[in-house]
Amino acid sequence: MRFALVAGIYGFSLLVALALLYFFRPKAWYWHLLSVAAALAIGLTPFPEGWHSPTADLVVGAVFLFLFFWGAGAILFLGRRRRPVRQA
Repeated sequence: MRFALVAGIYGFSLLVALALLYFFRPKAWYWHLLSVAAALAIGLTPFPEGWHSPTADLVVGAVFLFLFFWGAGAILFLGRRRRPVRQA
């Protein structure tokens, strides 16, 4: 599999996770903790017998990166709250 394809898909999943955090703000802490736990469970679970292919590696890796960076990336966006709009 080409490096550019792998880097592009992994980079896209990372950017989508960070964009969701930026535009929709972090949610409750337990959703982010559950996301990191799910990412680690997906990443550490061995594939079933028929799933040993580069495409399966790519899909599982993209899902892992999305879940992990959405869950762990919430720490970066905790202090940035939008100020309420004041009307004169």
